[in-house]
Amino acid sequence: MAYRSRDRVARVLAHQEADRVPYAAIQSRRIRTLVDNLAPGADQRAFCLEGDFAALVLEPPPDLEALRPYLGELPEGTVVSCWGVGSLPLTTDDGWGAGSRTFHPLAAVNTVEELDRYPFPNVAASGVAAGLAERVAALKAQGYTVLGQMSQTILETAYLMRGMPALMADFYERPAYIESLFEKLAAQRRFQARAFAEAGVDILRIGDDIATQNGLLVSPQMYRERIKPFHAGVIAAAQQVAPALPVKYHSDGSLTPLVPDLIDIGVTILNPVQPECMDLAAIRREYGRYLTLWGCMPCQSIVPHGGRNEMVAHLDFLMREIAPGGGLVVKFTNYLETDRSLANLRTFFETFWEIGRYHEG
Repeated sequence: MAYRSRDRVARVLAHQEADRVPYAAIQSRRIRTLVDNLAPGADQRAFCLEGDFAALVLEPPPDLEALRPYLGELPEGTVVSCWGVGSLPLTTDDGWGAGSRTFHPLAAVNTVEELDRYPFPNVAASGVAAGLAERVAALKAQGYTVLGQMSQTILETAYLMRGMPALMADFYERPAYIESLFEKLAAQRRFQARAFAEAGVDILRIGDDIATQNGLLVSPQMYRERIKPFHAGVIAAAQQVAPALPVKYHSDGSLTPLVPDLIDIGVTILNPVQPECMDLAAIRREYGRYLTLWGCMPCQSIVPHGGRNEMVAHLDFLMREIAPGGGLVVKFTNYLETDRSLANLRTFFETFWEIGRYHEG
């Protein structure tokens, strides 16, 4: 495959310019149809549908029998994670995706003693890490830059298991419960992080959605006292094996107040850096020597509501203000597929293929 280049990504993550800006592709049936209708050449097709990256996960299948008492009868079509979180995809009357309904297995688990009896997964004992190094090597041989995917690392998995209102109350009413729950999650995440590092992944992806577009879900002080030590421990587990391993942190929303804390614990890539609520140019100026900005697409504004001219203008802004000197990866994150958003994706596929270059390779 001529399009993909591991050297391209390595250079850009090291804040150097390469042949073009890397792209982390999104996939769906409608996007594939859109690209088929574009009828691009082989390299452009690989750019549109495959991009530069591949991700691997290390999660065992759920123990549905053990989890049944915590979930009860679930609607048909519900998918249950190894943590016991049930997710039922929702659609509009027209068949477009509309998020999901979540089922929280810890909703009625209110004490540390009850938490100790919950069937948390044992990732190490499950055997899912067997053959991981071979899978990483196979993807690298295809030209992919490989991510070890363990986003929803601590906080987000906790509130998906417990329910957001209950978990926020627990910070004040049940601090020992929070500490126990977070440590149980972190123990599994530390194993996963080490396993990914030992297998030779190129990037460790962690993260928790910890912000809305209007601000943080918890105060900076609470993050530093109750959550940051667990994030730091997970990163340290990987970097004890691979000290230079890049670490990508994902959180939607206005994350700016926590950026220095994330840099402090070893994060080198920030995602998605929403332009609706984060000043991309300011983040680039202040933290660009430490961070690669990954995402940077207006998925809540221009993508669903804008037009071709606005999309082209945003792409031009990225190439003028964010891309120079390396440190940019483009990705669409958490957008809703509609006729308008697909039209804007078409504009992206046509335009960024042409302008998303540092120089002719």
